[in-house]
Amino acid sequence: MKNLLSSTCVSLLLTLGLSTSAVAGDSNIKSIVESANTAWNQALNTGNAKALSNQYVENATLSPGDGKVLVGRTEIESLFKSFVANGVHNHTLEVVNVGGSGNMIYQISKWSANGAEANGKVPAFGGITTSVLIKGADGKWLTQSQVWNVAN
Repeated sequence: MKNLLSSTCVSLLLTLGLSTSAVAGDSNIKSIVESANTAWNQALNTGNAKALSNQYVENATLSPGDGKVLVGRTEIESLFKSFVANGVHNHTLEVVNVGGSGNMIYQISKWSANGAEANGKVPAFGGITTSVLIKGADGKWLTQSQVWNVAN
C-alpha cells in the first residue's frame, strides 16, 4: 500500500511538472507570436510592404485566401503593396491558439482590418490566419508559411 501511494505521488508530481512545463512553453511561444504580430501590424498599418515581406523567410509561401499560393518575398511584398494601395489599414491580430517546439512554432489568429472609405463608409474585413514560424540560425523568428481566409 505504501509503495502504491509513493508511486501515485511520484506520478502526480511528474504529471504536474510536465503540465507546468507545457504551459510555460506555450506562454513563451505566445510571447514570440505576439511580438511578431505587433511588428507585422505596425509594418502594414504604416504602409511598409518591404518591412512586412522581410518578416518572411526568402522562400515563404502565403495563400491570401483566393485559392492562389504566393512563393517568396517578392510576390508577398507585391501582395502587401496592393493592400496598402487599396487603403487597407487598422489591421489587428488576436491570437486564438499557439503551439510548437524547438525551432518551429505556429499560430492561429483572428484578423481584422478596414479598407479605404467609400461613399462615407469604411469597410471592415476579417477572418482567420494560420502561420508557421521558424527560428533562423541568427535566432530571429520568421514566417515560413501563412494561410488567410476571409469570413466577412
